[in-house]
Amino acid sequence: MTGTMTDLSTLSSTSHTENPTSPPAETTQPTVSAWRGRIVVLAGIILVALNARLMVAVVSPITDLILGELPLTTSDEGLIGLAAPLCFAAFGAISPALGRRYGLEAMMIASLVITSIGEAARALATSPSEFLWWTVPSLAGAGIGNIITPPLIKKYFPDRLGLVTALYTTFATLSTSLPPLFILNIALATGWRFSMGIWAAVGVLGVIPWIAVVFSSDRAGARLAAIKRRLDPRTPVVRPPKLPIPLWRSPMAWSLMLVFSINSIIGYTMFAWLPAMLRDTGQSGAEAAFNLAAFTVGSLPGALIMPFIITRMRRTWILPPIFFLGYAIGFLGLTLSPGEHTLVWMILTRLGDCFFPYVMTMINLKTRSTRGSIGLSGFVQTIGYTIATVGPWGFGLLNTWSGGWHLPMVAMLVLLPLQLVVGIIVAFSRPIPA
Repeated sequence: MTGTMTDLSTLSSTSHTENPTSPPAETTQPTVSAWRGRIVVLAGIILVALNARLMVAVVSPITDLILGELPLTTSDEGLIGLAAPLCFAAFGAISPALGRRYGLEAMMIASLVITSIGEAARALATSPSEFLWWTVPSLAGAGIGNIITPPLIKKYFPDRLGLVTALYTTFATLSTSLPPLFILNIALATGWRFSMGIWAAVGVLGVIPWIAVVFSSDRAGARLAAIKRRLDPRTPVVRPPKLPIPLWRSPMAWSLMLVFSINSIIGYTMFAWLPAMLRDTGQSGAEAAFNLAAFTVGSLPGALIMPFIITRMRRTWILPPIFFLGYAIGFLGLTLSPGEHTLVWMILTRLGDCFFPYVMTMINLKTRSTRGSIGLSGFVQTIGYTIATVGPWGFGLLNTWSGGWHLPMVAMLVLLPLQLVVGIIVAFSRPIPA
């Protein structure tokens, strides 16, 4: 443990000095000590990623079984769908300040505990109001974790940004795609309550490595100092400095936020409405479910590969046009011929979804320190998730107003050129001076 304490403390004190303007610092550390003292942190990040979207993905596949016990109305179901981006935005907004005040590691433990309690309690709900109430903490903890994970990667893995970001985005994608594949069969065998509550175990397991990190790093000393302050109020308080520049003045920050916003709009809208749209073309429920699974699982290759590519490329502006073409061709196919070659359209849109690992990687490449990373992460994701709430609601409204799916899909296509432009702006932008 002493060796681990030394390694983590060293990283904590030196991770503010890396220079992200020179692409990937992946080869700057000696190979023999590259992972010494950091395996436990890596395990914590992977479990956080695996827990990131579980609470969003476990409801829709078993809605019919839930309705057998809880009389959820259509409005209730709409609120559940809207709750994810709203909670991610609201609780993500306070995460940078909490992270600076109490430490990133301590807030990660809090986020996992809150999420696990919410998930377990929601599975025990006896009324629609209880179900909705406990949905909030299950999403609140995840919203905090969304914001503070990129800075933790920056802090502990400045020399392995590509690899660790790839693992994070891959397991975050798995957290969306795993439940639709398994949860219905589990629910049919054990009941919907067990099949929903069992996923809280992922959050509980995720707490373990972060507790180890807290007590094996210089954060342990910070917590001892807090105890001393309570015993002796005269003990001086040392507060971490805030970001020295306002991010609202950074074109790069706004551009990265818009890339993330549009990608979140697309993801949450398609997850909510794709099955209904495909059923209206004559596909069976099983076919629509298969194509939804392809929509989620198909993101895995990009989530795994793109961070490596981004951290090694000098001309990253080439990537947004490639992602744009994937989205544009895929959604154009869904607009003109949704019932035919659907799997092809799904795969093409997954090329476009590489904008997600693009954003997660750029949050660290476009900042110079951990405090810069947490500031940019909070700015991008808080505003981005807020804007994303418009997606599912607006898509459904356009469908009701027009009586079909063509107008909503055209609206989706109209967003893509903006995402392309701001994605290129991010690539050409210099890191913020923090």
